[in-house]
Amino acid sequence: MNEGEIAVFNMSKVGRNIAKLRKRTGITQMGLADRLCISYQAVSNWERGETMPDISKLPQIAEIFDVSIDEILDEGKGTQILKNMMDNTTEEYLQHHEVSLEEISEIAPLLRTEQVDEFVEHVKESVKISDLLSIAPFVSENVIDECAKKAFEQEGISSLVPMAPFISEGVIDVCAKKAFEQEGISSLVPIAPFISEDVIDACAKKAFEQEGISSLVPMAPFISDDVIDACAKKAFEQEGISSLVPIAPFLSDDVIDACAKKAFEQEV
Repeated sequence: MNEGEIAVFNMSKVGRNIAKLRKRTGITQMGLADRLCISYQAVSNWERGETMPDISKLPQIAEIFDVSIDEILDEGKGTQILKNMMDNTTEEYLQHHEVSLEEISEIAPLLRTEQVDEFVEHVKESVKISDLLSIAPFVSENVIDECAKKAFEQEGISSLVPMAPFISEGVIDVCAKKAFEQEGISSLVPIAPFISEDVIDACAKKAFEQEGISSLVPMAPFISDDVIDACAKKAFEQEGISSLVPIAPFLSDDVIDACAKKAFEQEV
């Protein structure tokens, strides 16, 4: 079985079904679009198999063509899931049927966010947060944040990387602070682009106090200029100009020049 055959919906087949029913009913694409209050392009995209009708439009389309929803959609589990959702029996259906994330991802574009959330709540105990990537654009931030917190507690900060663009900055920051306390500043590197500058700077200051200027090298591209310059000045006073070599590409010209002048004066 190839990839196209395991999909919950075959969009090309659904598009052909809509085109066949429309022609049989004697309605033009423009006429169907007008009755559904959508654009002509939307109907055209359906029939070319490029997109699927929104779930809210399915009962109306079925009524216009005087057919069941089964005759519009490709027969399969996805059709059954959608029918149960429209009948408000989703919870009952989920209690008696297994639904995979792959199946959810296929119908997610047709659903409202709260409907996708309901499915994710049903399967979240048995999946990793990285498995949610395929449906992340359709899931609420609250559900993603909840899954992120659990993943962090079980697997650490690196487990959040694939889903980081969808996790709230507040949750990322909380997890980053805990990871820093547990594993040090280097543990933040994979997730650094998604941590707030305030949290990065606070961790950098602590890391410098505890381990010295060299500890900042992995995170240097993400530390603010003010903080890295301030740490460099202290490191110079404590250890001399050679201590700045690893971090030099990230220091301002003013700080490097000032330290160089002092070092020259001290050694002459």
